[in-house]
Amino acid sequence: MGAARPIEEDISQQRQAELLTSTGNGPTVDNETELLEDAFGPADDHGIYGAPAPADDSDSADEGGNPSRPRMLGGNTGGLEEMIQAMEGWLGLGEPNVIQEWYRQRNGNDYAGNFAWCNATITRAAYDSDNYQAVCFDTDWAYTVAHAARFNTDKQWTAMTNGILKSGIRRGDIVFFDWDGTSEIGKIDHVGIVTSVSTDGKYVYTIEGNTANVCARRVRVVHDIAGYGRPKYPTAGTTTSTTPARYQVTINGLPYGYGAKGSHITTVGEALVRAGFGKHYMEGPGPEWGDADTRNYSDFQKSLGYKGTASGQDADGVPGASTLKALLGTLPAPLAKPAAPKPTAPAYEPFPGKAFFHGGRHSPIITALGRRLVVLGYGKHYRTGPGPNWTNADRDNVRDFQRAQGWTGDDADGYPGPETWKRLKVPKV
Repeated sequence: MGAARPIEEDISQQRQAELLTSTGNGPTVDNETELLEDAFGPADDHGIYGAPAPADDSDSADEGGNPSRPRMLGGNTGGLEEMIQAMEGWLGLGEPNVIQEWYRQRNGNDYAGNFAWCNATITRAAYDSDNYQAVCFDTDWAYTVAHAARFNTDKQWTAMTNGILKSGIRRGDIVFFDWDGTSEIGKIDHVGIVTSVSTDGKYVYTIEGNTANVCARRVRVVHDIAGYGRPKYPTAGTTTSTTPARYQVTINGLPYGYGAKGSHITTVGEALVRAGFGKHYMEGPGPEWGDADTRNYSDFQKSLGYKGTASGQDADGVPGASTLKALLGTLPAPLAKPAAPKPTAPAYEPFPGKAFFHGGRHSPIITALGRRLVVLGYGKHYRTGPGPNWTNADRDNVRDFQRAQGWTGDDADGYPGPETWKRLKVPKV
């Protein structure tokens, strides 16, 4: 942060290491936890929001289970969703870590120690997902300024000067941050990848390496975003038009996209059918968003003039606020949060009458009384129990409780009266 860093496009790894600085990044909004829970559900046991589901290889394999396309590690046969999945695979990673070791093995001991690894995470995810050329231009990046400068040189850079919505930032973009709030490439501090954008334009949701020393989801605001680079993702794999987009967005607190569930999903499907965009339904529409919903919604988006059916493009079949409003006439209201349950008054055992307490009385109420006396600190006369039989130990403990109330004489005879019982608050049996 502070003074601008050198912008050098043709830069060696030694020079990148020399210019690399620590990030010091972290949450930027007070309600980040709430926003992340709304978008991705509660955190898991490791504090990770929206951890990736187990891989479903059904769309990338033939009937015999063999991959339908070759893996070219470090090549350019991946796609936007593969890049997101690779970043998700590093969620929860701390430091020092295997990304740093991988980068060091490739680029030498200039990267010894616990160096800042946010851009190394982007590099590793791009390499592993076969997006190395699209995201990294076939170069390993650790120095964020140089990476952003390369996007700019190739006319794939957009400065964050017109706000989040007008900038067009979207899922899959490589987003760069300046904590001082400028849009200058030379002042960039940090980098991540965009997973979604709030419909009101207030927030950009990301996955970032080296954020508070881990890889995590974050919620970013316009002040911190310097700009973004838009990779030219290949159209192989999950970004082809034959395999629908399989990610979700949240609009007014409601999820839309593959796997989203609720009556609002049925409403969208029924509206698509009424508008003449239901040809992909074999049954339904129903309350769970499937590929047929995505394909029908893509047809509707194309009818509005939007283009691009690859995942993350404007007609990929995942709703945005403007197209959803065009379809339904109005955006569905957010779900009201359920009211907190009213506390229920504790149930106490009714006073059974003073005559109830006498030698030979056997009742679970006697046990409950004894246990309550123990809880309140008046159980020293019990040698065993408490139990269901009224004994001298019960009477002596009740007497101690009565004396502690300041009572004497007949008021402290060891037999519960109405006021003694009221103050004891014996739980109902």
